[in-house]
Amino acid sequence: HFWSLQRNQIMEEETMTSDELVLGSQWKATACITGHFNSVTDCCWEASEGEYLLTVSNDQTCRLWGAVATRTEGKEVWVELARPQVHGYDLTTLTSISTSIHRHIIVTGADEKEIRVFDAPSTCTKMLEHTLHKNMDGVIRTVDIGLNRVERAYIPSLGLSNKPSSADSAKEDTEDVIDNEFDSKPHLPLERDLGAVSLWPEVGKLYGHDTEIFCLTSTLTAKSSKDIFDSPFADDILVASSTKARDVKDATIRIWQVSRNKCMQVLSGHKSTIAALSFSPDGRFLASSGKDRRLCIWERRHNNESKDDNYLFMLAVAVDTAHKRIIWAVHFCPFDPTLLASGSRDGIVKLWRLTEVTSEQDGKSMINAALLMKFQSSSKNEKKKSQPVTALSFAPLPNNEGESLLAIGLENGLIEIWGVGGNSCRLLNAFIPGLCHFATITKLCWKPQRGDEEQLILASTSADHGCRIFTILIN
Repeated sequence: HFWSLQRNQIMEEETMTSDELVLGSQWKATACITGHFNSVTDCCWEASEGEYLLTVSNDQTCRLWGAVATRTEGKEVWVELARPQVHGYDLTTLTSISTSIHRHIIVTGADEKEIRVFDAPSTCTKMLEHTLHKNMDGVIRTVDIGLNRVERAYIPSLGLSNKPSSADSAKEDTEDVIDNEFDSKPHLPLERDLGAVSLWPEVGKLYGHDTEIFCLTSTLTAKSSKDIFDSPFADDILVASSTKARDVKDATIRIWQVSRNKCMQVLSGHKSTIAALSFSPDGRFLASSGKDRRLCIWERRHNNESKDDNYLFMLAVAVDTAHKRIIWAVHFCPFDPTLLASGSRDGIVKLWRLTEVTSEQDGKSMINAALLMKFQSSSKNEKKKSQPVTALSFAPLPNNEGESLLAIGLENGLIEIWGVGGNSCRLLNAFIPGLCHFATITKLCWKPQRGDEEQLILASTSADHGCRIFTILIN
């Protein structure tokens, strides 16, 4: 914790006694250094603009991080701005479904059977306006016009859900919080604020899984590139989820339409826990894999048996034993919906190209997944074998040479950036150990690009309780 000494009035220290100086001064708490205190299991950026970073951890909290300007011109520091969820179970995964029309909506999963949906309260959006939306001339950019948000949330006694506050609720921790506090004198939240005032109200639950939630992803987080694809599914907002599978019946994927609190489809095609999910940026494909080492590509097609004009996912490609060991990560390239990467415990990264071919038997079109190339991480263990790949992610734009940038995270905590172009790949940067984690990397996630920036931001999370944010110059 940090404290600052503030004078209550103009004081002449030379003529005042020590008692008068003490009585006329006050020590006030300022923003403190915070962080997770257990393994950080997942992270994602706010989906519409990459405005902030969200992380979840086995310490049972979800935390929101933002870049705040410092007194040094041009310098920023990343601090915890909110704590949307404080739970009673270890949090395992999350995804953002924030849009330009309705910002600040997240979906989280934990070691429980239900999925929870949260929407930011007005207290939090006001603070974000002052800390993240302020223009260079000091004018606040107003957001959420026309949205009716609750003031704040609270956790009831013996409860797990964050409830919207009412006139008689949550007074014990927030009696001295002023409604227009951030309008009159904006400041970074204190530890008390993070634990009470910055909670987000729970606005929905998604039921259907029979075991603990393991992985979540959404069609919006797949659109990290500024490229716009001409696709009939481009505007659909879907969430895919998987759970810890103790048998084949639990090794399923559920497709959700969160706005309707409805499970649209259940996909069966795996035999064990599905550890990785990724939508293509055009919304046409969903890739899945996990402990059974099977890589499945699901394609959205028109359902002729349904009376509704909807499109459902059908299994288009299944590659058995795509890797020799468990597949921890799959990811579609944000600006190329047909390029897919997979990373495994066998230390190998594979690049796949999806193509549409015509069947010679019936003349129908079908999807083919061809292996483009594969490579091993440059980091070796004591037995001179490549380090297991536990996370990977494509950057939202290519480098100046037209190569796709692929970040891979390893079991020993190191990070590498590879360039993928044509039928070749090359190591562009192996981060020095002092910049990296010292335990297994659990997630890599690039900040969405909406402009013509010449630098990229990469977030990484690890079992070492840490989250790191890197700025990468692509020139």
